[in-house]
Amino acid sequence: MKNDETANGLEQLGFISGWVLTGDEITLWENAEPQPTKAALAIAATQWAATQAAKAEATATQKAALLARLGITADEAKLLIG
Repeated sequence: MKNDETANGLEQLGFISGWVLTGDEITLWENAEPQPTKAALAIAATQWAATQAAKAEATATQKAALLARLGITADEAKLLIG
């Protein structure tokens, strides 16, 4: 696994802090919970990618619904903000 995949796996498992990566290895672990295995991290990294895609899709859907409710286009919304 690459460094970013390991970090993503840790975040998916709820470990936002309390760890340091050097390359793809966890070199410092300061959490009370046991350090996850490489297999658990690989599964979590895959889940993280799916979670991020679902969040992006939900955000796009919410934006489209808001624009429809306001009766404006995305370009018109940009004019209001900028």
